Amino acid sequence: MFKYHSLVLILCLLGSTLTTALAQDTNAITTVIFVRHAEKADDGTRNPPLNIYGQERAARLAQLLHLTELAGIYSTPFNRTQQTVKPLAAALNLEVKEYPPLKLDALDQLVIDQKGKTILIVGHSNTVPAMVNHLLGEEKLEQLSENEYDKIFMLQITDNQTQLLQLSF
Repeated sequence: MFKYHSLVLILCLLGSTLTTALAQDTNAITTVIFVRHAEKADDGTRNPPLNIYGQERAARLAQLLHLTELAGIYSTPFNRTQQTVKPLAAALNLEVKEYPPLKLDALDQLVIDQKGKTILIVGHSNTVPAMVNHLLGEEKLEQLSENEYDKIFMLQITDNQTQLLQLSF
């Protein structure tokens, strides 16, 4: 009789643990880190590279996030966004993937595809706040000013809620 009760107790505990693990899996935390591209050169074109300050900021971003287990790095196709994440991508041996800015259905799908993982998305002064607001489900952020390059927006998304942490670097 003792063995039977012990077995039932073990099965109940195992079932409880499995249920908890499954519940945690369905409520996995997805972390989406957004940054605006670093400082750009004023070369008169619509697709400028980073200037020296932008290159330094890109190196700081790589230093800041190099221990993060990123599942992916996403960038618009512009020189300034690609160059902002290039040092980090090289440090993590990740390919930078392009995404269509302001296609919010594509952003939603990306978050679904990366559920439970951490990703970095680099964008622009107008696209980063729009994407963060979309994922938050409210208009919390305004467009970034032309000289604001130092913000990091970290969203932690579960099935129940989305939380925002804003940092400067």
